[in-house]
Amino acid sequence: MLKDCLDIFKKIYDEEGEEYILDSYILPEGSYLLVNESGNMEKILEVAKKDNDTTDEDYKYFKQLDYLSRLIDMNKPIDSKKVIHSNNYLSFFIKKDNINKNKLKEEIIDGYYDILKKPLIKYKKEKAQMYKTMEEKYGQVDEEKLERCRSWIKQNIFLILESNNIKKDKNYLKIFFESEINEYREENEKYLIPNIYNSTDYNVEIDGKIYGLPNDNMNLNSKKPFLENRTRKNSIPYLIDTDEILIQKKFFDYLANKLAEGKYNIYVKEDYIDDFLNDNENKDDFTGYLMRIRKGKNEVEIHEFDTVMGFSKNIGEIYIDNILNIEYPDKYKSMEYGYIEDINQVRNVVDSIYFNRRLNGNFFTKASDINIYDSKVKFNLLKYRQVLYNWFYKGNDQVIKKVFYNLSIDLIKNSIFKGKIILAREQFNLMWGILGYFKGGSDMADMLSDLTNNIRNKINNDITQKIDNDDEYYFLVGQMVSYLISRNKANKKTHSLVNPILNCKNDEKLKNEIIKLFKKYSYDIDKGNKRFNNMSAMILSYIPEEDVKEDILLCGYLHNNLLYETKKKED
Repeated sequence: MLKDCLDIFKKIYDEEGEEYILDSYILPEGSYLLVNESGNMEKILEVAKKDNDTTDEDYKYFKQLDYLSRLIDMNKPIDSKKVIHSNNYLSFFIKKDNINKNKLKEEIIDGYYDILKKPLIKYKKEKAQMYKTMEEKYGQVDEEKLERCRSWIKQNIFLILESNNIKKDKNYLKIFFESEINEYREENEKYLIPNIYNSTDYNVEIDGKIYGLPNDNMNLNSKKPFLENRTRKNSIPYLIDTDEILIQKKFFDYLANKLAEGKYNIYVKEDYIDDFLNDNENKDDFTGYLMRIRKGKNEVEIHEFDTVMGFSKNIGEIYIDNILNIEYPDKYKSMEYGYIEDINQVRNVVDSIYFNRRLNGNFFTKASDINIYDSKVKFNLLKYRQVLYNWFYKGNDQVIKKVFYNLSIDLIKNSIFKGKIILAREQFNLMWGILGYFKGGSDMADMLSDLTNNIRNKINNDITQKIDNDDEYYFLVGQMVSYLISRNKANKKTHSLVNPILNCKNDEKLKNEIIKLFKKYSYDIDKGNKRFNNMSAMILSYIPEEDVKEDILLCGYLHNNLLYETKKKED
Protein backbone atom coordinates (compact mmCIF):
# COMPACT_ATOMS: atom_id res chain seq x y z
CA MET A 1 0.00 0.00 0.00
CA LEU A 2 2.85 2.38 0.75
CA LYS A 3 4.23 1.71 -2.72
CA ASP A 4 0.87 2.72 -4.23
CA CYS A 5 0.87 5.93 -2.20
CA LEU A 6 4.41 6.73 -3.29
CA ASP A 7 3.44 6.28 -6.95
CA ILE A 8 0.55 8.73 -6.51
CA PHE A 9 2.78 11.19 -4.64
CA LYS A 10 5.49 10.94 -7.32
CA LYS A 11 2.98 11.70 -10.04
CA ILE A 12 1.84 14.85 -8.21
CA TYR A 13 5.42 15.83 -7.29
CA ASP A 14 6.59 15.47 -10.89
CA GLU A 15 3.85 17.88 -11.96
CA GLU A 16 4.12 20.46 -9.18
CA GLY A 17 7.73 20.12 -8.06
CA GLU A 18 9.20 21.13 -4.72
CA GLU A 19 6.45 23.68 -4.15
CA TYR A 20 4.07 20.81 -3.41
CA ILE A 21 6.07 20.13 -0.24
CA LEU A 22 6.97 23.74 0.53
CA ASP A 23 3.36 24.95 0.38
CA SER A 24 2.71 23.38 3.78
CA TYR A 25 6.25 23.74 5.17
CA ILE A 26 6.38 25.67 8.44
CA LEU A 27 9.59 27.36 9.55
CA PRO A 28 10.70 26.39 13.06
CA GLU A 29 10.87 29.18 15.61
CA GLY A 30 14.11 31.15 15.42
CA SER A 31 16.14 33.91 13.74
CA TYR A 32 16.93 33.63 10.01
CA LEU A 33 19.75 35.60 8.35
CA LEU A 34 20.78 35.96 4.72
CA VAL A 35 24.37 37.01 4.08
CA ASN A 36 24.95 38.46 0.61
CA GLU A 37 28.04 38.04 -1.54
CA SER A 38 29.55 41.21 -0.04
CA GLY A 39 29.39 39.70 3.44
CA ASN A 40 26.56 41.92 4.66
CA MET A 41 23.43 40.73 6.45
CA GLU A 42 20.89 41.47 3.74
CA LYS A 43 17.77 39.94 5.29
CA ILE A 44 16.72 39.11 8.84
CA LEU A 45 13.51 37.24 9.63
CA GLU A 46 12.28 36.47 13.12
CA VAL A 47 9.93 33.49 13.18
CA ALA A 48 7.67 33.17 16.22
CA LYS A 49 5.83 30.10 17.45
CA LYS A 50 2.64 31.33 15.79
CA ASP A 51 1.08 34.31 14.01
CA ASN A 52 3.73 34.45 11.26
CA ASP A 53 2.91 35.91 7.88
CA THR A 54 3.52 32.83 5.74
CA THR A 55 2.60 34.77 2.59
CA ASP A 56 5.53 37.14 3.06
CA GLU A 57 8.15 36.75 0.30
CA ASP A 58 11.03 36.57 2.79
CA TYR A 59 9.25 33.80 4.68
CA LYS A 60 8.77 31.85 1.44
CA TYR A 61 12.41 32.36 0.50
CA PHE A 62 13.81 31.27 3.85
CA LYS A 63 11.62 28.17 4.10
CA GLN A 64 13.03 26.98 0.76
CA LEU A 65 16.59 27.40 2.00
CA ASP A 66 15.75 25.87 5.37
CA TYR A 67 14.15 22.79 3.84
CA LEU A 68 17.24 22.16 1.69
CA SER A 69 19.68 22.66 4.58
CA ARG A 70 18.27 20.60 7.42
CA LEU A 71 19.57 17.28 8.70
CA ILE A 72 17.68 14.02 8.12
CA ASP A 73 17.81 13.59 11.88
CA MET A 74 20.25 14.31 14.69
CA ASN A 75 21.81 10.87 14.32
CA LYS A 76 23.18 11.86 10.90
CA PRO A 77 24.96 15.20 11.38
CA ILE A 78 27.88 16.67 9.48
CA ASP A 79 29.32 17.94 12.75
CA SER A 80 30.01 14.88 14.90
CA LYS A 81 29.78 17.03 18.05
CA LYS A 82 26.17 17.90 17.06
CA VAL A 83 26.65 21.58 17.79
CA ILE A 84 26.11 22.66 14.17
CA HIS A 85 22.84 21.30 12.74
CA SER A 86 22.93 22.20 9.02
CA ASN A 87 23.94 19.93 6.13
CA ASN A 88 25.90 22.10 3.67
CA TYR A 89 28.52 24.84 3.57
CA LEU A 90 25.99 27.47 2.42
CA SER A 91 24.14 27.29 5.74
CA PHE A 92 25.00 27.32 9.43
CA PHE A 93 22.39 26.25 12.03
CA ILE A 94 23.06 26.54 15.75
CA LYS A 95 21.14 27.01 18.98
CA LYS A 96 21.72 30.51 20.31
CA ASP A 97 22.70 29.33 23.78
CA ASN A 98 25.52 27.31 22.15
CA ILE A 99 27.10 30.45 20.69
CA ASN A 100 29.96 30.77 23.12
CA LYS A 101 33.61 29.80 22.90
CA ASN A 102 33.22 27.03 25.45
CA LYS A 103 30.62 25.25 23.35
CA LEU A 104 31.29 26.42 19.78
CA LYS A 105 35.03 25.99 19.63
CA GLU A 106 37.07 26.97 16.58
CA GLU A 107 37.95 23.34 15.91
CA ILE A 108 34.23 22.49 15.69
CA ILE A 109 33.72 25.18 13.04
CA ASP A 110 36.79 23.98 11.16
CA GLY A 111 35.71 20.36 11.48
CA TYR A 112 32.32 21.18 9.95
CA TYR A 113 33.81 22.97 6.94
CA ASP A 114 36.68 20.49 6.53
CA ILE A 115 34.20 17.62 6.12
CA LEU A 116 32.09 19.59 3.65
CA LYS A 117 35.27 20.46 1.72
CA LYS A 118 36.61 16.89 1.72
CA PRO A 119 33.63 14.60 2.52
CA LEU A 120 35.71 11.44 2.17
CA ILE A 121 37.17 12.36 5.57
CA LYS A 122 33.78 11.31 6.96
CA TYR A 123 32.40 8.86 4.40
CA LYS A 124 33.96 5.40 4.08
CA LYS A 125 33.27 2.34 1.97
CA GLU A 126 29.64 2.30 0.69
CA LYS A 127 28.97 5.89 1.77
CA ALA A 128 32.13 7.06 0.04
CA GLN A 129 31.03 5.39 -3.18
CA MET A 130 27.57 6.94 -2.91
CA TYR A 131 29.05 10.39 -2.36
CA LYS A 132 31.36 9.99 -5.34
CA THR A 133 28.30 9.22 -7.48
CA MET A 134 26.76 12.53 -6.41
CA GLU A 135 30.03 14.35 -6.99
CA GLU A 136 30.19 12.96 -10.51
CA LYS A 137 26.62 14.15 -11.07
CA TYR A 138 26.95 17.67 -9.63
CA GLY A 139 30.68 18.35 -9.51
CA GLN A 140 33.00 19.01 -6.61
CA VAL A 141 32.30 21.58 -3.94
CA ASP A 142 33.23 25.22 -4.69
CA GLU A 143 36.17 25.41 -2.30
CA GLU A 144 36.70 29.17 -2.73
CA LYS A 145 33.09 29.92 -1.77
CA LEU A 146 33.28 27.44 1.11
CA GLU A 147 36.35 29.21 2.52
CA ARG A 148 34.55 32.56 2.31
CA CYS A 149 31.67 31.10 4.30
CA ARG A 150 34.06 29.63 6.87
CA SER A 151 35.87 32.92 7.24
CA TRP A 152 32.63 34.90 7.65
CA ILE A 153 31.36 32.55 10.37
CA LYS A 154 34.61 32.71 12.30
CA GLN A 155 34.68 36.50 12.17
CA ASN A 156 31.02 37.16 12.94
CA ILE A 157 29.34 34.30 14.77
CA PHE A 158 30.21 35.51 18.28
CA LEU A 159 29.18 39.10 17.46
CA ILE A 160 25.78 38.40 15.87
CA LEU A 161 23.79 38.22 19.08
CA GLU A 162 25.02 41.69 20.02
CA SER A 163 22.92 43.07 17.17
CA ASN A 164 19.69 44.74 18.24
CA ASN A 165 17.98 43.11 15.26
CA ILE A 166 18.43 39.55 16.58
CA LYS A 167 16.07 38.26 19.24
CA LYS A 168 17.79 37.07 22.42
CA ASP A 169 16.31 33.66 23.20
CA LYS A 170 17.22 29.97 23.16
CA ASN A 171 15.89 29.21 19.68
CA TYR A 172 17.85 28.57 16.51
CA LEU A 173 20.04 31.04 14.70
CA LYS A 174 20.07 30.00 11.03
CA ILE A 175 22.53 31.68 8.68
CA PHE A 176 22.32 31.31 4.90
CA PHE A 177 24.81 32.52 2.31
CA GLU A 178 23.41 33.98 -0.87
CA SER A 179 23.64 31.56 -3.77
CA GLU A 180 21.56 30.08 -6.57
CA ILE A 181 18.81 27.82 -5.27
CA ASN A 182 20.05 25.02 -7.52
CA GLU A 183 23.35 25.01 -5.66
CA TYR A 184 21.45 24.49 -2.40
CA ARG A 185 19.58 21.60 -4.02
CA GLU A 186 22.77 19.98 -5.26
CA GLU A 187 24.58 20.31 -1.93
CA ASN A 188 21.50 18.97 -0.17
CA GLU A 189 21.45 15.89 -2.37
CA LYS A 190 25.17 15.32 -1.80
CA TYR A 191 24.31 15.10 1.90
CA LEU A 192 21.13 13.07 1.47
CA ILE A 193 22.30 10.18 -0.67
CA PRO A 194 25.08 8.88 1.64
CA ASN A 195 22.82 9.33 4.70
CA ILE A 196 19.33 8.53 3.47
CA TYR A 197 19.46 4.79 4.10
CA ASN A 198 18.80 3.29 7.52
CA SER A 199 22.32 1.88 7.46
CA THR A 200 24.69 1.13 4.60
CA ASP A 201 25.35 -2.25 6.27
CA TYR A 202 22.20 -3.48 4.52
CA ASN A 203 23.01 -2.03 1.07
CA VAL A 204 23.40 -4.31 -1.93
CA GLU A 205 24.31 -3.55 -5.54
CA ILE A 206 22.13 -5.11 -8.27
CA ASP A 207 22.82 -4.40 -11.94
CA GLY A 208 24.81 -1.30 -11.08
CA LYS A 209 22.12 0.16 -8.79
CA ILE A 210 22.37 0.55 -5.02
CA TYR A 211 19.46 -0.87 -3.01
CA GLY A 212 19.08 -0.35 0.70
CA LEU A 213 16.77 -0.15 3.70
CA PRO A 214 14.89 3.19 3.95
CA ASN A 215 15.22 5.32 7.04
CA ASP A 216 11.58 6.47 7.13
CA ASN A 217 9.10 4.60 9.33
CA MET A 218 11.69 1.85 9.87
CA ASN A 219 13.96 1.04 12.79
CA LEU A 220 16.40 -1.80 12.33
CA ASN A 221 19.82 -2.17 13.90
CA SER A 222 21.90 -4.62 15.86
CA LYS A 223 19.94 -3.85 19.04
CA LYS A 224 16.53 -4.14 17.30
CA PRO A 225 16.75 -7.09 14.89
CA PHE A 226 13.10 -8.15 15.24
CA LEU A 227 12.07 -6.78 11.82
CA GLU A 228 14.42 -9.11 10.01
CA ASN A 229 12.94 -12.00 8.03
CA ARG A 230 15.47 -14.71 8.78
CA THR A 231 13.81 -17.28 6.52
CA ARG A 232 15.00 -15.41 3.43
CA LYS A 233 18.46 -15.28 1.93
CA ASN A 234 18.38 -11.51 2.45
CA SER A 235 16.69 -10.99 5.82
CA ILE A 236 16.03 -7.24 5.42
CA PRO A 237 12.27 -6.37 5.30
CA TYR A 238 12.50 -4.52 1.99
CA LEU A 239 15.09 -2.72 -0.14
CA ILE A 240 14.64 0.18 -2.55
CA ASP A 241 16.96 2.02 -4.91
CA THR A 242 18.19 5.60 -4.58
CA ASP A 243 15.59 7.08 -6.94
CA GLU A 244 12.71 5.56 -5.02
CA ILE A 245 14.20 6.32 -1.64
CA LEU A 246 14.46 10.02 -2.53
CA ILE A 247 10.77 10.09 -3.43
CA GLN A 248 9.94 8.26 -0.22
CA LYS A 249 11.96 10.77 1.75
CA LYS A 250 10.11 13.67 0.09
CA PHE A 251 6.79 11.95 0.80
CA PHE A 252 7.63 11.68 4.48
CA ASP A 253 8.72 15.33 4.43
CA TYR A 254 5.26 16.13 3.08
CA LEU A 255 3.68 14.08 5.89
CA ALA A 256 5.86 15.85 8.47
CA ASN A 257 4.53 19.19 7.23
CA LYS A 258 0.98 17.93 7.72
CA LEU A 259 1.79 16.90 11.26
CA ALA A 260 3.18 20.37 11.94
CA GLU A 261 -0.23 21.73 10.87
CA GLY A 262 -1.97 19.34 13.27
CA LYS A 263 -3.26 17.08 10.49
CA TYR A 264 -3.12 13.40 11.34
CA ASN A 265 -5.47 11.85 8.76
CA ILE A 266 -4.20 11.55 5.21
CA TYR A 267 -6.44 10.33 2.40
CA VAL A 268 -4.58 9.12 -0.71
CA LYS A 269 -6.73 8.76 -3.81
CA GLU A 270 -5.84 7.86 -7.36
CA ASP A 271 -5.25 11.45 -8.43
CA TYR A 272 -4.81 13.49 -5.27
CA ILE A 273 -3.77 13.49 -1.62
CA ASP A 274 -6.07 15.13 0.90
CA ASP A 275 -5.72 15.90 4.58
CA PHE A 276 -7.72 17.40 7.38
CA LEU A 277 -7.45 18.35 11.02
CA ASN A 278 -8.58 15.69 13.44
CA ASP A 279 -11.67 17.71 14.38
CA ASN A 280 -12.37 19.08 10.89
CA GLU A 281 -14.76 17.79 8.29
CA ASN A 282 -14.06 14.98 5.87
CA LYS A 283 -14.36 16.90 2.64
CA ASP A 284 -15.43 14.44 -0.04
CA ASP A 285 -16.68 10.98 -0.80
CA PHE A 286 -13.69 8.71 -1.04
CA THR A 287 -12.22 5.40 -2.17
CA GLY A 288 -8.50 4.90 -1.62
CA TYR A 289 -6.06 4.70 1.29
CA LEU A 290 -6.32 6.26 4.73
CA MET A 291 -3.17 6.82 6.77
CA ARG A 292 -3.17 7.84 10.40
CA ILE A 293 0.18 9.50 11.20
CA ARG A 294 1.81 10.89 14.31
CA LYS A 295 5.12 12.33 15.43
CA GLY A 296 7.65 9.80 16.62
CA LYS A 297 10.89 10.52 18.43
CA ASN A 298 12.78 11.53 15.30
CA GLU A 299 10.41 10.94 12.42
CA VAL A 300 6.88 10.62 11.11
CA GLU A 301 5.27 7.34 12.10
CA ILE A 302 2.41 5.68 10.22
CA HIS A 303 0.26 4.18 12.96
CA GLU A 304 -2.61 2.99 10.80
CA PHE A 305 -2.86 2.20 7.14
CA ASP A 306 -6.09 0.92 5.62
CA THR A 307 -8.01 0.66 2.37
CA VAL A 308 -11.28 2.61 2.35
CA MET A 309 -14.00 1.59 -0.07
CA GLY A 310 -16.93 3.83 -0.94
CA PHE A 311 -16.74 6.20 2.01
CA SER A 312 -19.41 8.89 1.90
CA LYS A 313 -19.92 11.70 4.36
CA ASN A 314 -23.60 11.68 3.44
CA ILE A 315 -25.11 8.91 5.55
CA GLY A 316 -28.80 9.35 4.80
CA GLU A 317 -30.89 10.71 7.65
CA ILE A 318 -30.50 10.35 11.41
CA TYR A 319 -33.36 12.04 13.24
CA ILE A 320 -32.50 13.24 16.73
CA ASP A 321 -35.75 14.05 18.55
CA ASN A 322 -36.32 15.45 22.03
CA ILE A 323 -38.36 12.37 22.89
CA LEU A 324 -37.98 12.96 26.64
CA ASN A 325 -39.30 16.52 26.27
CA ILE A 326 -36.36 18.03 28.14
CA GLU A 327 -37.23 21.41 29.57
CA TYR A 328 -33.96 23.33 29.47
CA PRO A 329 -33.08 25.96 32.09
CA ASP A 330 -32.44 29.49 30.88
CA LYS A 331 -29.08 29.98 29.11
CA TYR A 332 -28.47 26.23 28.98
CA LYS A 333 -26.85 25.33 25.65
CA SER A 334 -28.85 22.35 24.49
CA MET A 335 -28.11 19.69 21.94
CA GLU A 336 -29.29 20.48 18.45
CA TYR A 337 -32.30 18.43 17.40
CA GLY A 338 -33.49 17.50 13.93
CA TYR A 339 -32.12 15.63 10.94
CA ILE A 340 -28.41 14.85 10.53
CA GLU A 341 -27.15 13.76 7.13
CA ASP A 342 -23.39 14.36 7.43
CA ILE A 343 -21.06 11.95 9.26
CA ASN A 344 -19.06 14.93 10.54
CA GLN A 345 -22.13 16.26 12.34
CA VAL A 346 -22.69 12.84 13.90
CA ARG A 347 -19.07 12.72 15.06
CA ASN A 348 -19.28 16.18 16.59
CA VAL A 349 -22.53 15.54 18.46
CA VAL A 350 -21.23 12.18 19.79
CA ASP A 351 -18.02 13.93 20.82
CA SER A 352 -19.93 16.68 22.62
CA ILE A 353 -22.78 14.77 24.29
CA TYR A 354 -21.05 11.48 25.06
CA PHE A 355 -17.43 12.49 25.65
CA ASN A 356 -17.53 16.15 26.72
CA ARG A 357 -15.54 17.11 23.58
CA ARG A 358 -12.64 14.80 24.42
CA LEU A 359 -13.02 12.28 21.59
CA ASN A 360 -11.94 14.46 18.66
CA GLY A 361 -8.19 14.77 18.90
CA ASN A 362 -7.82 11.69 21.13
CA PHE A 363 -8.57 8.81 18.78
CA PHE A 364 -4.94 7.67 19.02
CA THR A 365 -3.58 9.60 21.98
CA LYS A 366 -1.77 7.54 24.61
CA ALA A 367 -4.11 6.74 27.49
CA SER A 368 -1.79 8.42 29.97
CA ASP A 369 -1.88 11.65 27.96
CA ILE A 370 -5.69 11.99 27.85
CA ASN A 371 -6.92 14.47 30.44
CA ILE A 372 -10.36 13.20 31.41
CA TYR A 373 -11.19 13.26 35.10
CA ASP A 374 -14.34 11.15 34.77
CA SER A 375 -12.91 7.62 34.78
CA LYS A 376 -16.05 6.07 33.26
CA VAL A 377 -16.00 8.47 30.30
CA LYS A 378 -12.28 7.82 29.78
CA PHE A 379 -12.81 4.06 30.00
CA ASN A 380 -15.49 4.14 27.30
CA LEU A 381 -13.44 6.47 25.10
CA LEU A 382 -10.50 4.08 25.21
CA LYS A 383 -12.71 1.03 24.71
CA TYR A 384 -14.74 2.30 21.77
CA ARG A 385 -12.65 4.98 20.05
CA GLN A 386 -11.28 2.61 17.39
CA VAL A 387 -14.72 1.43 16.24
CA LEU A 388 -15.98 5.03 16.31
CA TYR A 389 -12.96 6.08 14.23
CA ASN A 390 -13.72 3.31 11.73
CA TRP A 391 -17.26 4.62 11.38
CA PHE A 392 -16.45 8.33 11.21
CA TYR A 393 -13.41 8.16 8.93
CA LYS A 394 -13.74 4.90 6.97
CA GLY A 395 -17.49 4.54 6.73
CA ASN A 396 -17.29 1.11 8.41
CA ASP A 397 -20.28 0.84 10.76
CA GLN A 398 -20.48 -2.94 11.15
CA VAL A 399 -18.96 -3.08 14.64
CA ILE A 400 -20.34 0.18 16.04
CA LYS A 401 -23.87 -1.07 15.27
CA LYS A 402 -23.25 -3.97 17.65
CA VAL A 403 -21.70 -2.00 20.51
CA PHE A 404 -23.35 1.44 20.36
CA TYR A 405 -26.16 0.36 22.71
CA ASN A 406 -23.71 -0.81 25.41
CA LEU A 407 -21.60 2.34 25.03
CA SER A 408 -24.68 4.54 25.37
CA ILE A 409 -26.24 2.75 28.36
CA ASP A 410 -22.96 2.84 30.27
CA LEU A 411 -22.53 6.59 29.76
CA ILE A 412 -26.18 7.36 30.55
CA LYS A 413 -25.92 5.44 33.83
CA ASN A 414 -22.72 7.31 34.64
CA SER A 415 -24.35 10.70 34.02
CA ILE A 416 -27.28 9.75 36.30
CA PHE A 417 -24.87 8.65 39.03
CA LYS A 418 -23.02 11.98 38.73
CA GLY A 419 -26.32 13.87 39.01
CA LYS A 420 -26.13 15.21 35.44
CA ILE A 421 -29.75 14.49 34.61
CA ILE A 422 -30.12 16.87 31.68
CA LEU A 423 -26.98 15.39 30.11
CA ALA A 424 -28.30 11.86 30.73
CA ARG A 425 -31.56 12.81 28.98
CA GLU A 426 -29.66 14.27 26.04
CA GLN A 427 -27.55 11.13 25.81
CA PHE A 428 -30.73 9.06 25.82
CA ASN A 429 -32.28 11.15 23.04
CA LEU A 430 -29.09 10.79 20.99
CA MET A 431 -28.89 7.05 21.63
CA TRP A 432 -32.45 6.44 20.41
CA GLY A 433 -31.89 8.58 17.34
CA ILE A 434 -28.73 6.71 16.28
CA LEU A 435 -30.07 3.27 17.20
CA GLY A 436 -33.19 4.05 15.20
CA TYR A 437 -30.96 4.86 12.22
CA PHE A 438 -29.01 1.61 12.64
CA LYS A 439 -32.10 -0.57 13.08
CA GLY A 440 -34.54 1.22 10.81
CA GLY A 441 -38.26 0.61 11.31
CA SER A 442 -40.83 2.63 13.24
CA ASP A 443 -40.23 6.06 14.70
CA MET A 444 -39.18 5.74 18.33
CA ALA A 445 -40.79 9.02 19.31
CA ASP A 446 -44.17 7.68 18.14
CA MET A 447 -43.58 4.43 20.02
CA LEU A 448 -42.77 6.33 23.22
CA SER A 449 -45.81 8.57 22.77
CA ASP A 450 -48.08 5.53 22.48
CA LEU A 451 -46.37 3.93 25.49
CA THR A 452 -46.80 6.95 27.77
CA ASN A 453 -50.42 7.50 26.68
CA ASN A 454 -51.30 3.90 27.53
CA ILE A 455 -49.61 4.11 30.91
CA ARG A 456 -51.17 7.50 31.65
CA ASN A 457 -54.63 6.07 31.04
CA LYS A 458 -53.95 3.04 33.23
CA ILE A 459 -52.60 4.86 36.29
CA ASN A 460 -55.45 7.35 36.18
CA ASN A 461 -58.13 4.65 35.93
CA ASP A 462 -60.41 4.05 38.91
CA ILE A 463 -59.89 0.31 38.49
CA THR A 464 -56.38 -1.12 38.55
CA GLN A 465 -55.39 -2.24 35.06
CA LYS A 466 -52.93 -4.85 33.82
CA ILE A 467 -49.58 -4.33 32.11
CA ASP A 468 -49.71 -5.54 28.50
CA ASN A 469 -46.02 -6.04 27.71
CA ASP A 470 -42.45 -5.78 28.96
CA ASP A 471 -41.98 -2.27 27.56
CA GLU A 472 -44.83 -0.96 29.72
CA TYR A 473 -43.45 -2.83 32.71
CA TYR A 474 -39.90 -1.55 32.54
CA PHE A 475 -41.06 1.99 31.78
CA LEU A 476 -43.30 1.85 34.86
CA VAL A 477 -40.39 0.56 36.95
CA GLY A 478 -38.29 3.55 35.87
CA GLN A 479 -41.17 5.92 36.72
CA MET A 480 -41.72 4.29 40.12
CA VAL A 481 -38.02 4.45 41.06
CA SER A 482 -37.81 8.07 39.97
CA TYR A 483 -40.86 8.93 42.08
CA LEU A 484 -39.65 7.09 45.20
CA ILE A 485 -36.21 8.74 45.07
CA SER A 486 -37.88 12.13 44.66
CA ARG A 487 -39.51 11.61 48.09
CA ASN A 488 -36.08 11.70 49.70
CA LYS A 489 -36.09 14.55 52.23
CA ALA A 490 -32.31 14.84 52.49
CA ASN A 491 -30.92 18.35 51.98
CA LYS A 492 -28.67 17.07 49.21
CA LYS A 493 -30.56 14.75 46.91
CA THR A 494 -28.44 12.28 44.96
CA HIS A 495 -29.27 10.04 42.04
CA SER A 496 -26.77 7.45 43.24
CA LEU A 497 -29.75 5.82 45.01
CA VAL A 498 -30.83 4.45 41.64
CA ASN A 499 -27.61 2.46 41.21
CA PRO A 500 -28.88 -0.79 42.80
CA ILE A 501 -31.86 -0.66 40.42
CA LEU A 502 -29.70 -0.02 37.35
CA ASN A 503 -27.42 -2.91 38.27
CA CYS A 504 -30.22 -5.49 38.50
CA LYS A 505 -30.00 -8.29 35.97
CA ASN A 506 -33.24 -10.13 36.76
CA ASP A 507 -36.79 -9.30 37.77
CA GLU A 508 -36.70 -10.85 41.25
CA LYS A 509 -33.78 -8.65 42.25
CA LEU A 510 -35.48 -5.66 40.63
CA LYS A 511 -38.70 -6.05 42.62
CA ASN A 512 -36.76 -6.52 45.86
CA GLU A 513 -34.91 -3.24 45.30
CA ILE A 514 -38.17 -1.42 44.56
CA ILE A 515 -39.69 -2.75 47.80
CA LYS A 516 -36.60 -1.53 49.71
CA LEU A 517 -37.08 1.96 48.28
CA PHE A 518 -40.81 1.88 49.09
CA LYS A 519 -40.14 0.92 52.71
CA LYS A 520 -37.57 3.71 52.96
CA TYR A 521 -39.82 6.51 51.64
CA SER A 522 -43.36 5.21 52.27
CA TYR A 523 -43.76 7.67 55.16
CA ASP A 524 -44.08 10.48 52.60
CA ILE A 525 -46.60 8.83 50.26
CA ASP A 526 -50.33 9.43 50.68
CA LYS A 527 -52.19 6.16 51.13
CA GLY A 528 -54.93 7.46 48.89
CA ASN A 529 -52.62 8.29 45.98
CA LYS A 530 -54.57 6.56 43.19
CA ARG A 531 -51.86 6.84 40.58
CA PHE A 532 -49.16 5.45 42.84
CA ASN A 533 -51.37 2.62 44.05
CA ASN A 534 -52.26 1.66 40.47
CA MET A 535 -48.64 1.83 39.38
CA SER A 536 -47.28 -0.24 42.28
CA ALA A 537 -50.04 -2.86 41.96
CA MET A 538 -49.39 -3.28 38.24
CA ILE A 539 -45.63 -3.60 38.77
CA LEU A 540 -45.83 -6.14 41.58
CA SER A 541 -48.36 -8.33 39.74
CA TYR A 542 -46.51 -8.49 36.40
CA ILE A 543 -43.84 -11.04 35.52
CA PRO A 544 -41.78 -9.97 32.49
CA GLU A 545 -40.88 -12.38 29.72
CA GLU A 546 -37.46 -10.84 28.93
CA ASP A 547 -34.44 -9.85 30.98
CA VAL A 548 -34.18 -6.29 32.20
CA LYS A 549 -34.56 -3.87 29.27
CA GLU A 550 -32.21 -1.20 30.45
CA ASP A 551 -33.06 1.32 27.76
CA ILE A 552 -36.80 1.28 28.55
CA LEU A 553 -36.17 1.36 32.30
CA LEU A 554 -33.86 4.36 31.84
CA CYS A 555 -36.43 5.97 29.59
CA GLY A 556 -39.03 5.67 32.38
CA TYR A 557 -36.58 7.04 34.94
CA LEU A 558 -35.52 10.03 32.83
CA HIS A 559 -38.96 10.84 31.42
CA ASN A 560 -41.12 13.50 33.09
CA ASN A 561 -42.85 11.61 35.87
CA LEU A 562 -46.49 10.84 35.12
CA LEU A 563 -47.31 10.68 38.84
CA TYR A 564 -46.64 14.40 39.10
CA GLU A 565 -48.68 15.45 36.07
CA THR A 566 -51.42 17.96 36.72
CA LYS A 567 -54.89 17.45 35.31
CA LYS A 568 -54.27 20.30 32.87
CA LYS A 569 -51.07 18.62 31.69
CA GLU A 570 -52.91 15.33 31.17
CA ASP A 571 -55.55 17.04 29.02
